[in-house]
Amino acid sequence: MVKLSHEQLAVIQQYVALLETIEEGFAYVCESFTNYERTQGDVVLADIFMAFGQIDETNRSSLARFFADDRAVLEEIARFSAVADEAWKLDGKLHDTNAKQQVVENHLAPAFEAWKVSVMQHLRPYIEQ
Repeated sequence: MVKLSHEQLAVIQQYVALLETIEEGFAYVCESFTNYERTQGDVVLADIFMAFGQIDETNRSSLARFFADDRAVLEEIARFSAVADEAWKLDGKLHDTNAKQQVVENHLAPAFEAWKVSVMQHLRPYIEQ
């Protein structure tokens, strides 16, 4: 296991908190497709896309450096690109509610969840020290 500084651990903890927030966001967005009281689904989805940018940046600028000697973690953070690829399936479909629902529920949210579970298996030992 890589030895991390307190500052690096703080970054990892914020990263994990962001992953949890995105997961909650997807739950809200998916519910908004059928519960019309959930009127902020598009806003939350836009926030998720912004958070994806933060994840990508953190993966490249911080995590890649922190875990330079841990190939398994590096491979896992690189797999985030598959989640981003799923997000691109929404390109040009954000105004088509049915298409958006199909992509979010059947592709994007499940891809994110699978990646999150996998990356957390590698990060959990660091945050539970």
